[in-house]
Amino acid sequence: MTSADAAPHPRPLVRDVLRMLGGTASGILMLPAALVAVATTPRPPAPRVLDALAARLTRIDGIPRRTPPRARRTRGLLAVSALLQLVVLCILLLIGAGVVVGVQMLVAAATGGPVDLFSARPGRVTWATIGLFVVPGLVLLFLALSGLGGIAWLERRMWDAFQRPGAGELSQEVVRLHATLDEVVDAVDAERRRIERDIHDGVQQRVVALSILLARVERSGASDGAPLLRTARDETQHILDDLRDVAWRTYPEMLQRDGLAAALQSLRDRVAMPVHLEVDPAPITDRAAETAAYFVASEAVTNAIKHAHASAITIRVRAGDGMLAVTIEDDGVGGADAAGTGLSGIASRVAARDGRLDVRSPLGGPTVVEAVIPCG
Repeated sequence: MTSADAAPHPRPLVRDVLRMLGGTASGILMLPAALVAVATTPRPPAPRVLDALAARLTRIDGIPRRTPPRARRTRGLLAVSALLQLVVLCILLLIGAGVVVGVQMLVAAATGGPVDLFSARPGRVTWATIGLFVVPGLVLLFLALSGLGGIAWLERRMWDAFQRPGAGELSQEVVRLHATLDEVVDAVDAERRRIERDIHDGVQQRVVALSILLARVERSGASDGAPLLRTARDETQHILDDLRDVAWRTYPEMLQRDGLAAALQSLRDRVAMPVHLEVDPAPITDRAAETAAYFVASEAVTNAIKHAHASAITIRVRAGDGMLAVTIEDDGVGGADAAGTGLSGIASRVAARDGRLDVRSPLGGPTVVEAVIPCG
């Protein structure tokens, strides 16, 4: 066994301890801003102070803290943090006072001079006196540094405690998730019923008509069969178009293959009404968010065509800060019902992604449907 294997590696430990103590002590620089933030929460500078606290704790232990506590808990977190920093300030002042006393006593013992700090006459402080104060001084220094380490630990646990939702919040979240799940199931069932209705009323009727045409061709003989065959061929093309429409409404393959922008462009090309499309060029990597945004746009366009008597539609897509926003605006008559089957279905889809759907549709128009969806 080599000496390198047998001996511990003190440098990382010392570096970690120094980083912890330095990170904890540096918190007093934030104390004025923290006191102001406690009084002004949730307005500035509270968000920036919270970000600075998260960055300082990350520097101490290397664990990223990207999710801040809930807004209503921010004041309590900042208040406890400010209180702990006041304690840190007191500890540092005591350490500083101890250093000053120790230096003066060493100088007095070496030169035989006085110690003005506690009115000791010349010659009163000797090396024997220094020896009496060494052990208590080291013990007090150890306790002070331990206090800083304890505050560093307490600050990290404090962040976790304030970030963790309480029992009431968890109960509300469970209730919301149950309600959202029920709404999503209802929306999926409604979508299945619509697909079944489209197939029954459209594709199935065309298949029946095609079978009748083919039967007539079979009975008519070769001389009269050509016009019927052309009609049958046209009807077959209509069936294929209907099947493509049903498949597209179920889930457009282009969305998975080419992304949201391409799918919306194809949606625009399939609509007879003028559709103005504005898509942010920022890349979107969250396919689930893209899917939700697409179906919001698709359903809103369908509603505008069927019910709003609109002459033009505008679709805007913006991505940034971890959010994907899609806005659909038409110049129709307004009066859209947010509780209707179509809009409630996309509201459930957006809620399942922990997003937000806003429908503004006064009588006389315009109608604006906006969805904001978190994305990774």
